[in-house]
Amino acid sequence: MKKKTRKIIVGEKEYLYVINQKYTQHLSNISLKISLKNLKNLTCTFLFCTWDDPISGSPLLVGVSLKNKDTNNLENYNLHYPRTIREFILYGLENGWTGENIIEFQDGLEIISNMGYDVSWLKS
Repeated sequence: MKKKTRKIIVGEKEYLYVINQKYTQHLSNISLKISLKNLKNLTCTFLFCTWDDPISGSPLLVGVSLKNKDTNNLENYNLHYPRTIREFILYGLENGWTGENIIEFQDGLEIISNMGYDVSWLKS
């Protein structure tokens, strides 16, 4: 599958991001790499590991209903949604990424949980 770099503007800055995935033994390993447009090698990376359905694919990439712990409502959650990418950019900026350094967050599901979603059933 070809990598597709996408653009998003948050605040007054333009960011690039790419989502990659690998399947191994019924697991989906996903990486989300974000960088400033002019600093492509200085990335903020988020890693996710979930179960993988052989027919529908990885739940975070095809869309999944997650319960928002604050409102108790089910929300459609997908890593391809621009609002989701924006949340991860803001999370990275609030947690040590400046756009001019490299940082990696190992447990993306924990971050989604910290953002207010119940992800317990996504864990492998």
